[in-house]
Amino acid sequence: MQEFLSASLWLKLLLAIACGAAIGLERELGDKPAGLRTNMLICVGSTLITMVSLHVALTYSSPQINIADPGRIAAQIVSGVGFLGAGAIIQSRGAVHGLTTAATIWVMAGVGLAIGTGAFGAAIATTLVLLAILVALRRLEVALLTRRHHFIHFQVRGPREGGLVRVINALAFEHGIYLDDVHLSRRGGDMRAEFTLTCSTEKRDDLIEGLLAHDAVDDVHVNE
Repeated sequence: MQEFLSASLWLKLLLAIACGAAIGLERELGDKPAGLRTNMLICVGSTLITMVSLHVALTYSSPQINIADPGRIAAQIVSGVGFLGAGAIIQSRGAVHGLTTAATIWVMAGVGLAIGTGAFGAAIATTLVLLAILVALRRLEVALLTRRHHFIHFQVRGPREGGLVRVINALAFEHGIYLDDVHLSRRGGDMRAEFTLTCSTEKRDDLIEGLLAHDAVDDVHVNE
């Protein structure tokens, strides 16, 4: 009962809840797989396991051998949390999603470890740094991604006599895009044009908007 009423115990658990909630709320607002409750549970669980590891080593070590390893149980957190991270990673169509979520889970387990050992300053500082990485650097990442060039395949359909080719060439020239290979075909009363280019996300969006603004274009399909 005395251990249950320990101020140190509740301080560690409440700090783990606060750190997990701070990161989890950011993840929740970003509609990520590991949200508020997940990050709180990871941080609290890591804190608990670390405290148990210290307790077992200090309480049940043999006086004759006088050897205790307080990190024996806590060390399993590092490998165990890897399973959670692997579950957060999704592979689809050659692209990998969820690496940031998996890394966040790994860091939150480390925060729980720090809290369990009483390293409150390190835990709070790491939580603040993690928030800065996830929030403050997001705009920079988005700006860089919009300027990064992608390999994009366009399929454009329009009326047979609507001047589809002239529209495509004019828009490509306007946006400084070079069309190397354009495949044209006629199906019924439609003209279809297929081409592949390498451009930034910003130019891709401008080209799509420009195509859809013309009466010569009925449909635009983009595949990256």
